[in-house]
Amino acid sequence: MRRRIPLFSFLLLSLVLTACAKNFVTKRRQVKFISQKTEIEIGRKAKEQIVKEYGTYRDLDWQVYLDEVGQRVARQSDRPDLQYDFTIIDTDILNAFAVPGGFVFVTRGLLAECKDEAELAIVLGHEITHIAAWHGLEMLQKAGLLGTLTALGAIGGAALGAGEAAIALAQAASIYENLYLLGYGRANELQADQYGAVYAARAGYDPEAMLTFFQRLDVVEKEEMAGQHLSPYWLDHPPTQERLKRSAKWIAQVEQLEKKPALDYNRDKYLSMVARLPHGESAERGVIEGQTYKNVPFGITLEVPPGWKMDNSRAETLVGFAGPVPEVRGNLQRFRLGHEIGVQEFAKQVARQWGVQEAAVRDVDYPAGHGLLWQYGGDYERFRTLLLVRGDAGYAVMCQSTSELYLQYLVDCEKIMRSLQIQ
Repeated sequence: MRRRIPLFSFLLLSLVLTACAKNFVTKRRQVKFISQKTEIEIGRKAKEQIVKEYGTYRDLDWQVYLDEVGQRVARQSDRPDLQYDFTIIDTDILNAFAVPGGFVFVTRGLLAECKDEAELAIVLGHEITHIAAWHGLEMLQKAGLLGTLTALGAIGGAALGAGEAAIALAQAASIYENLYLLGYGRANELQADQYGAVYAARAGYDPEAMLTFFQRLDVVEKEEMAGQHLSPYWLDHPPTQERLKRSAKWIAQVEQLEKKPALDYNRDKYLSMVARLPHGESAERGVIEGQTYKNVPFGITLEVPPGWKMDNSRAETLVGFAGPVPEVRGNLQRFRLGHEIGVQEFAKQVARQWGVQEAAVRDVDYPAGHGLLWQYGGDYERFRTLLLVRGDAGYAVMCQSTSELYLQYLVDCEKIMRSLQIQ
């Protein structure tokens, strides 16, 4: 008897053979499994998570101004028909990042570091390139999610809002929650530098602004390295010295290829906007020194293994951490309690707040004290959470990963939990 090919496999094979498309930036053909509609929906869900975690800077004038500059640059990109969305993250930490579907995020700290509108245009051009060149979709492909989204879309049509398709969509969006720490890799970051300068120049800005911006970043990077307090920007981008060396070549190429003059700086306007920005962070955010997080007001220290990265800019956590791959991550949260309660009652409160219904629970004694250890999850993701109560505060150290990576990173997660010290 002849073997019959299952319908699911046949549909997936057909899509693989027909899903090649021309990259907007490189003009080379590559596999692109999902539609623009699905890409935008992934980005929209990712934005919801990012805004919830980090918080936004609510200043309507700044939002309008950022959008005007961003749309001006986006119209000159290799993907001008996409609707771009620009958001300011409310932190002094220096960073910018983008997720698929047209969503760009810039921190207050990076806005303050730019000295004119042309430098801002260079930054936004860099992030727009990530979107136009499908760098975010490459991350989904490496995580093995593109094929899943494609197959579910093929079987269920455009019904990505229900059932397994909705779960896969949410899982895809969660990949970008820690993009703040991980970036898109050295080659893609350099490509974003190169084309970002092109887009800014086409929009009428002087590409020389890239050189001045990198020169200033080089000074800041060296200062932060000396103080062992690196912003996420240095962790997910190539060394600034390397970017400086390449920038002169890219600027020369831009000036040779672009016919119209690009001289705009709008420095006075920009500096007047920067003067509106608040400065300084609450001491309760703590500081990151190498692989260690320290919070003096709360008497907390936490360490992560080599290869992991930390971030203390989120609105709802003391510190977040990400593993060598984006699917492995976690955070430390502190809960103010109205009065002293036991860890069992605290666990009930956290379960209600997080929506955790079923978890394997056991009593544990860790260096930080007696607590409860939760282990829960399903076919897609697994969670391991340590719960502690000290005085009038509760603490939760949570690690999560895809189910297939859970055992591989279990030892690392255990090391993180055992590193927690509360004085």
